[in-house]
Amino acid sequence: DYHRFHSPADFTITSRRHYPGDLFSVNPKLASFMRDLFVLNERATFFGEWAHGFMSYCAVGATNVGSIIFHYDPEMVTNINSGRILYGSHADKDFTLIDPRLPDGLPVEKGEMLGEFNLGSTIVLVFEAPKSFEFNVSSGDKVLLGQKIGEILSKK
Repeated sequence: DYHRFHSPADFTITSRRHYPGDLFSVNPKLASFMRDLFVLNERATFFGEWAHGFMSYCAVGATNVGSIIFHYDPEMVTNINSGRILYGSHADKDFTLIDPRLPDGLPVEKGEMLGEFNLGSTIVLVFEAPKSFEFNVSSGDKVLLGQKIGEILSKK
């Protein structure tokens, strides 16, 4: 219900891939039986690294939400396809080339606002983590701003 999205960790974005697509509802009931829902919907995925390896942060559009705004990438325009969508088509951006002072990519801090949906939608987060990482949330939970989604437990 907040409509904005934030970085879950200190993270360096190296690239972005924007996939045009449909705008099906991402409501949990539909998502539970509609195969490939998150692959069919329009989405923007930001790839990079965090302290423990790879991170992929994917903002997925939904019904009445097609507009995904990423504050550091004003050239990316979503929800503009009319007519037939060519599935698998995409547009890429290399964030290691945007500024010579940032050769590793765009650094963002934990909690930093990255963008917004014009309503609400969902984020799909895929990342590498140490074996001691444990989630603090479960499938289907609504995650609120500032809430921990997981933590790296210290060795005893």
